Amino acid sequence: MNIRTIAVFGTFFLSLSAAANQIETITVSATPVMVDDAGSSVTVITREEISRRNASIQSLLRTVPGFSINQQGSVGAVTQLRVRGAEANQVLIMINGIEANDLSQGSEFDFSQIATNDIERIEIVRGPQSALWGSDAMAGVVHIITSPDNVETGFGASIEAGSFATTRSTLTGRYSGGKHQLQFSADYLDTDGTNISRQGSEEDGLDNLTLSLSGRYAASENLDLTYTVRHTDKTTEFDGVDFFLTGLPADADNETRSEYLYAGMNLAHVINETLDHSLSLARTESDNKTLPTGEVARGTRDAIRYQVNVTGESHHLSVRAERESEDFRQRGAASFFGDPNQDRDIDTTSIAAEYRYHQNGLNLSLSGRHDNNSDFRDASSWRATGNFRAGETILFASIGESVKNPTFTERFGFFTNFIGNPDLEPEQSLHWEVGARRSFFDNRLKLSLAWFEADLDNEINGFVFDFASGGFTSANIDGESHREGAELMLNYQVSERLNLNASYTYLDATEEEPAGNDVTEVRRPRHSGSMTVDYDFTDAGLSLAISRTGTQEDDYFPPYPPYRERVSLSGFTLVELSGYYRLSESITLTARVENALDERYEQVFGFESPGAAGYVGVSLNW
Repeated sequence: MNIRTIAVFGTFFLSLSAAANQIETITVSATPVMVDDAGSSVTVITREEISRRNASIQSLLRTVPGFSINQQGSVGAVTQLRVRGAEANQVLIMINGIEANDLSQGSEFDFSQIATNDIERIEIVRGPQSALWGSDAMAGVVHIITSPDNVETGFGASIEAGSFATTRSTLTGRYSGGKHQLQFSADYLDTDGTNISRQGSEEDGLDNLTLSLSGRYAASENLDLTYTVRHTDKTTEFDGVDFFLTGLPADADNETRSEYLYAGMNLAHVINETLDHSLSLARTESDNKTLPTGEVARGTRDAIRYQVNVTGESHHLSVRAERESEDFRQRGAASFFGDPNQDRDIDTTSIAAEYRYHQNGLNLSLSGRHDNNSDFRDASSWRATGNFRAGETILFASIGESVKNPTFTERFGFFTNFIGNPDLEPEQSLHWEVGARRSFFDNRLKLSLAWFEADLDNEINGFVFDFASGGFTSANIDGESHREGAELMLNYQVSERLNLNASYTYLDATEEEPAGNDVTEVRRPRHSGSMTVDYDFTDAGLSLAISRTGTQEDDYFPPYPPYRERVSLSGFTLVELSGYYRLSESITLTARVENALDERYEQVFGFESPGAAGYVGVSLNW
């Protein structure tokens, strides 16, 4: 059997050998599964969509049901993603199969570092995924894939310029010959940015360079080696906070210098038609230095995974063993609240298995995982899914229990008056969903509807007053956070040239206060939605994207009692226009307008977002 038909997509590194007709597979199983066979809510953003819209990854993700994006001001500022009301560190981000969550920054992932020029597709699965992917996958997985399925020898370059003294340059190179395929990409972005604080005029800019290399070596028909290396060097300017008068951002000459490395390799071997296995190695490094204070936070994650798959006519079994080591280093000035200088490490050894059954339009799966943690209580997670096709209607459901391990920051503190609590235990969440997909008019119109509920137990509260020191700490709290909602997706291929996509999300996310009252969780809009309209001419194309984020709540920390207040963020609507025109087979002109209505809004309380902006560019391919 050709390895391209059974490449181990679920291993730690995405195998480039997947056949072109499997482009619609997703990161929902230990091995490839077609979208229509999945028992979970899924979204796949393709290379075609990314090229057509020519937008930032933040704009692309705003169109995904169940997603909430919060960026702290200008381009390059910290950008959080929340899925179905979960915290930003409860969703797993992968880049070419490599876990990318930054363990030195609370196990979140900052999306401001990601350019879209080399992204082949983004595969998204919502719901409990810890049974396969571990701790950070409590609410879902976002898999950013830059490795193309097929490589043709050639080169590409582009340059774009526009508002806020912004320039972006890209260069790509591709080689395909014999048994080897290789792709290289460079992306450089420089911008003066905009003013983040409500007062003052100082602009906060960004300097971002990303280099990536990925390749595949087919040693034989049954033995495949794939690899990837991605490095980002990023300097972000940001404002300080006026702790004495307002508690809000104020102009300051601050910056964070960050370096990220994602590297991995995967060796996949097909033994026969029923048995194959793979071995994966991966490393993630992050290094964040803040100036002028000189504070440093570094994190390193090393992982090794072995997986074996047994395939029958209707049955499929995958078993994997993993070992993950994480190292955390923090440097800064000691204060009344303690010495932040520390070196910490933890290890996790895991065993996981997935069983799948598929026959006569019925797809079932059952997966489980056990994590042996070196520093805190061991944890187990599980998931069951079902998918049944009846004509043009597909019914699906999933249920599972996921876990989220406490972060280094929560356990050991930070640079300010946050003390940390080394006795924290993992959080647990029971999450279920039911839904349906339906096609009409010869698959030209597709609808998807899902209802979900999740209950979070043993939640880690990061704002607990520590009477001994006068600072704040973390603690596992009693009570329960409850999240429920509905997601609606629509895709309508009106004609060969005109396409319409729309989505809507209703979310009710509450948590229990110490007094026993339920309050809405911050930065979770109750209503959100989007619509994109694309029209293709013979040698040109236009795209209109509208996203609506409803009213949401946030926390404000004034420099006077009660030191924490609940405030409201007004809803906002973002309109983007983009287009392209092909002068020839190798030259394309592009144009884009962001926030076309010049909406004034805040995604995080006190942090002003950019106004209207326009960009033009040219790309070459040969």
